[in-house]
Amino acid sequence: MTKRVLLLISDTGGGHRSACNAITAALDEVVSGPHGEPVHLEHRIEDVAAHCTFPLSQLGPVYSAALRFAPPLYGALYHATNGRRRFRSVVRFCEPLYRERLKRLFLEYQPDVIVSVHPLLNHAALRARADADLMDVPVITVITDLGKVHEGWLVPEVDAVVVPAREVYQRAKERGIPTERIYQLGHPVHPKFEDVSETKAEIRKQLGWPLETTIALLMAGGEGGGKLLPTTLALAKSKLPLHLVVVTGRNTPLRTKLNELAPSLPTPMTILGYCNNVPELMRASDLLVTKAGPGAIAEASVAEVPVVVYDFIPGQERGNLEYVRTNGIGVVALTSADVVRSVRRIVSNVGRLQTMRTHQNTVAPRGSARRIAALISSIALGELKDAPPQIPAVIAL
Repeated sequence: MTKRVLLLISDTGGGHRSACNAITAALDEVVSGPHGEPVHLEHRIEDVAAHCTFPLSQLGPVYSAALRFAPPLYGALYHATNGRRRFRSVVRFCEPLYRERLKRLFLEYQPDVIVSVHPLLNHAALRARADADLMDVPVITVITDLGKVHEGWLVPEVDAVVVPAREVYQRAKERGIPTERIYQLGHPVHPKFEDVSETKAEIRKQLGWPLETTIALLMAGGEGGGKLLPTTLALAKSKLPLHLVVVTGRNTPLRTKLNELAPSLPTPMTILGYCNNVPELMRASDLLVTKAGPGAIAEASVAEVPVVVYDFIPGQERGNLEYVRTNGIGVVALTSADVVRSVRRIVSNVGRLQTMRTHQNTVAPRGSARRIAALISSIALGELKDAPPQIPAVIAL
């Protein structure tokens, strides 16, 4: 039996596609239904901007430019649209720009289940489903943000809403989504983060990293931008007993600059470009210094590496800061001086590091992407009663 899963994203940043890649990797592992029948879950990820007319067709480049050159303006736009009435106005404006093309996509692919992994696409999926006369096809929302999420995520009319954490579960309930449609299954982290079997020492030996030194891993997403350079330099000049591993992603000029500066800095440093072995890098590290991307925070929790958050996208990632603080999985330090102070306090207190790791294991149990894939499979097969159990509620710290 073959079932088709259509996953809708917008390539505004890499987080939504990464979440989809995690889900599809888990879908590929599903080979049988709840009663043992053979099942093949065919899947397709679609960037909806490719099916829109101008200006929505340029959403990705505009988003990247806004974050690079005018983050406060992006934050203001986020808040300006974050309300029921205001967001409905956005929906009315956008509908003519996608309705016909998205309808054609649905009719051409004939999905058995539609999964939205972007806050702007939940209403769009429902509208296009109605236009295509596919009302028997379930629509699932997978929320990838943490904390107080944007209004666009919370649409009571969808058939199921997957939330990553208790904070989002409460927010969904407050916005009128029936509790029987809310599934707290965790953030979709790629299964490869759970499948690392080597010990920290074994991975460090493979990577050529020092075995006994405290290693701080610094990242800023796939593009390696933002405050990564000043944060790296502040830690490199701090003379803390660290070895820094800096992942510059696709930012080749930054990698070149750090390679030039590294010999003159007192702290030893390993500088990497874009990496496909992030699960191993996190497992081998003692501390992750990162921007507040929900994917990185969730991956760090699975890898049990405490986080120091040094930057965030205005609006959508602010809730992630409170998530880190409330759940005790790391600290927030938004200036270079604060990063140095925070890292100094953390690495000098082994007990605090271990407490953070314990909290991470509590708020992000393993198997999130596989649980989400099991839910999608159950809904596609019309066997919702066999959906996976939700992760236990977590008491605020």
